Amino acid sequence: MALFDNSWYRCYSINMLDKLKTILTKKQKVEKSDKDIATEKGEPYIKVLDTNVDPKNPKYGYFELDWNVHFVNNLKQHGFSGNTDEEVVDHWFSVLCNTIATEETPLANDNQIVKETKREDGKTEIS
Repeated sequence: MALFDNSWYRCYSINMLDKLKTILTKKQKVEKSDKDIATEKGEPYIKVLDTNVDPKNPKYGYFELDWNVHFVNNLKQHGFSGNTDEEVVDHWFSVLCNTIATEETPLANDNQIVKETKREDGKTEIS
């Protein structure tokens, strides 16, 4: 008879291996992204994933966008067009950027720049 009976060790090892296999083979619950949640609800989704500006010429750069089909459909319902989803989103983004630029550009009056001054009381003075 052996001085050390290792049958308990083999049994323990097999049980541990079985538990590890069970843990590793179980499907891990994957959390849904905001995009997935919006898509399942039938809601439009748009997110800026990345931006980049050329340091040598800051008027050049890009925005990387992520969207769902409901966002594109919403844009189409509001008059944006294109042959592909990317073109529809590009059309919208161009209009959005132009709108922002127009709002931020000083007013022109007969080819003269009109001066806007923000006052402390929150009002805008135009001269």
